[in-house]
Amino acid sequence: MRNILILFVLLGFQFLDAQRNCNMYPEGSPCREACETGSLASRYPQGSRKNMELYTKAAQKCPSFAPAWEQLSVPYLKRGDYLNWKLMIDKAVALDPMNILGYRAACSYEFIHDVVSALNDFERLDSLKSGHLGYNPNGDYNLRIMKGLCYRDLGKLDKAIEEIRLAIEEGMKEGGGVGTYDYLHLGVSYLMKKDVDSAFQYFTLQIPLYKNFPDTYYYLGLCYKAKNQMDLAKSNFEKAKALYPKNHRKDPYVHMPDQVYLSDIEEELSSLNTSN
Repeated sequence: MRNILILFVLLGFQFLDAQRNCNMYPEGSPCREACETGSLASRYPQGSRKNMELYTKAAQKCPSFAPAWEQLSVPYLKRGDYLNWKLMIDKAVALDPMNILGYRAACSYEFIHDVVSALNDFERLDSLKSGHLGYNPNGDYNLRIMKGLCYRDLGKLDKAIEEIRLAIEEGMKEGGGVGTYDYLHLGVSYLMKKDVDSAFQYFTLQIPLYKNFPDTYYYLGLCYKAKNQMDLAKSNFEKAKALYPKNHRKDPYVHMPDQVYLSDIEEELSSLNTSN
């Protein structure tokens, strides 16, 4: 179910304008023409010359057509031109905050690590919507999880845990289920509070969601190490290392929170071997 949801969200972002109902705009109006031009643009590869030319034409036809500005911003973001991304996405948000605030917040957090701006957007979105805030562009994060991570990055651990727990409850209540990394982030948050037992509980719950995910076993190893159960710590670090080559996160654009690298695992194993 969760994989189907992620696929749906990914396709939704990719074909947003192709699926948009242009009939919502009056026939012959500039915004109707802009919408139709945007639908045509979505048929071309994102960021290609034709794609950008058509979205630019759509924005010129109807400057209040928010999807054109949103789509124009994406290639700048992926190419690391954050200044031009910000100029475009800010126009889109001003025109349609309900639908685009979450996207800007998620990208600010993931790509730029601008925690303060991201949190401001999440809080504003939370004031506009009730309940579930939606998902990030990749579909693998409930936006409320990201909101909680913003609080955590600012040192507000209790508030972070409150938001992450609420996000999990909302996901389960509204049929989306628990996100791929939700329990992992909740466990790490408790580990940061030095509540090892609670952290261990949530890392254990994380395993069925992604059985071969090396990061979970790395953090379980840290829990066992904190409990002075060194043999169990070592076995979990070794499992993390064995799983790492085929199962580590491989996002080409961003470093995600609590992401574990092979060097982290090897450092822990080396530390255990040295102490023995």
